[in-house]
Amino acid sequence: MIKRNFTLKENFDLAIKNHSLKKFNIAKSLYEEILIKAPDHIETNFLLGTLFVEINELNTATEIFKKIIKLNPKHALSLNNLGMIYAEMGKFSHAISFLKNAIIINPNLTNTVNNLCILIRSLTPKNFNEEEQKNFKELFLILFKRNDIDHFDIFLNAKNILFYDKKYKKILEGKIMQPFLKSEIIANLIKENLFLLMMQKSLIVDEILENLLIKIRKEILTICNNNFSGDIYDKLDFIISLAQQCYLNEYVYIQTESEVRKIQILKEKLEKSKTVNELDVAVLGCYISLSSCKKLQNKLIKYKSKNLLFNDLIKMQIRDPDKEKQLKITIKSLNKIDNQVSKKVQNQYEENPYPRWRYLYSNNRKSFLLLMQNQIKPNKIKIIASDKFKKPNVLVAGCGTGRHLFIVDNYSNAKILGVDLSLTSLAYAKRKVDERGLKNIEFLQSDILDLKKLKRKFDVIESVGVLHHMKEPLKGIGILVDLLEPHGFLKLGLYSKIARNYVTYAKNFISKNTLKTNLESIRNCRNVIFNEKNDEELKKITSKKDFYSTSSVRDLIFNEQEYYFNINEISEILREFKLEFLGFSDSLIKGKYSKTYKNDPKNILLDNWHNYEKINQNVFSSMYSFWVKKIN
Repeated sequence: MIKRNFTLKENFDLAIKNHSLKKFNIAKSLYEEILIKAPDHIETNFLLGTLFVEINELNTATEIFKKIIKLNPKHALSLNNLGMIYAEMGKFSHAISFLKNAIIINPNLTNTVNNLCILIRSLTPKNFNEEEQKNFKELFLILFKRNDIDHFDIFLNAKNILFYDKKYKKILEGKIMQPFLKSEIIANLIKENLFLLMMQKSLIVDEILENLLIKIRKEILTICNNNFSGDIYDKLDFIISLAQQCYLNEYVYIQTESEVRKIQILKEKLEKSKTVNELDVAVLGCYISLSSCKKLQNKLIKYKSKNLLFNDLIKMQIRDPDKEKQLKITIKSLNKIDNQVSKKVQNQYEENPYPRWRYLYSNNRKSFLLLMQNQIKPNKIKIIASDKFKKPNVLVAGCGTGRHLFIVDNYSNAKILGVDLSLTSLAYAKRKVDERGLKNIEFLQSDILDLKKLKRKFDVIESVGVLHHMKEPLKGIGILVDLLEPHGFLKLGLYSKIARNYVTYAKNFISKNTLKTNLESIRNCRNVIFNEKNDEELKKITSKKDFYSTSSVRDLIFNEQEYYFNINEISEILREFKLEFLGFSDSLIKGKYSKTYKNDPKNILLDNWHNYEKINQNVFSSMYSFWVKKIN
């Protein structure tokens, strides 16, 4: 029999077919055969490189992707793959450099952008030379200009890189003298694009920077009040950015009585004026939400400026809140909320929906089972009813302002129900969902205690950071377990008693001083804690990101209802409800745990975890976040 000679195209198609079937040896031979005749064929080289990644021969894959970049320096996917390989090898600086170049060439590489942010989050900027500092600053500027990432995720390192600059170090050292607006260093800072973008899109989580912004704001108001606005008109973009920051932090910054009087005068002036003074409006927006003034809202709701940043301020402070009011009437309620504790918690989140946020990562939809298995690694479970998850019905019990909904929207073909006590929170979430054009998410106002009246079951239920705010958390867990299909998966997030000792301490301080939950009281409380010189335990709370906005401070230390757990209690709960523990979802925590408990390769022995937490008390400082399933 005469052996047929295949064309390069036929060999290529056959190689791809075998590659997709994971017949790696056959595919590899076919790719190599093609490259003998066409060694510079980029697509074949690229697929061979990805094959070597799949079989974990990373050094060989690296050489192939380097070859492709020599042939085509703008091959963004090869740059991306090299970046991911270097990340896997722990060479983070190399990884970030390649990923950065990939998104400069192709800004639409969503996966690359998301991976880059994950890497940057774990970066520790120190001992950089001037060139490295410049490159990282350029990278943060690229990322902060985008609206498809969570800027808060990378704020800390963006701040560290920006203030690594010698000319700004004096600011964090507190060596700048007042008046700040006459300082050349401050003049440079408030023109920095990166700093302005940080204020527009992320909370400023830093005590020194907060204090600086409070004092600059006061100087600006004084100048404005003295009718010298022309002296600061060149700072309009900074003032608008500060107004956006103050709206994001829900006006948590302390205000003096003098400032309150001046703001009232400015407000009355703007209400009476027949024209729109954009600078005055921006200054007012640094102190109160523009939507809180009905006359001003009517004047500005359809106003269009030549200044795009001013238009963004009006959208944020007037049009978006107006849209949320309209959306409230479109959201169904399951039942009137009767439980007294639930009503108190509801009232808290109606007044201060939590958290207020602007942007999140673009979705990269994948199979729920794949994403869940990734979260429980190194554990891996056999899925019997995998067909049930091709179009999963998902319940997010306690969806708040919607951040969690966008995470579960990564599950391919998911039909999602977001439930919350707070109608204000749900309206915020619905606005965000509508802005993304998502049609697979519906909303319902309800107490978890009433969800037993829902005549439906779910393949996936997630309730993270919610159940510990119930009077009887176990009753809530029982209801969720009843709503879960026999083949379903449940993700829970519960506060750790050990990790939240600092919160308990701060709450005791509040209780002793009989502080209320209104805005003025929250501001004064923060001010007292910031100025505390002797009580180091109390000062710990200032290092937490939730200390830097009104709703998050209220959620953190003024919450109406909280219950803390330990791992032994979680073990008891799982036994009571016949649930199997599949694993905690935080891979960094598990990586550290694995080095200590090598006898638990799946990371699922809760007795070990209990002992580990006793030694490492801050390990679950956020909360215990874990997956379970029914024991059938």
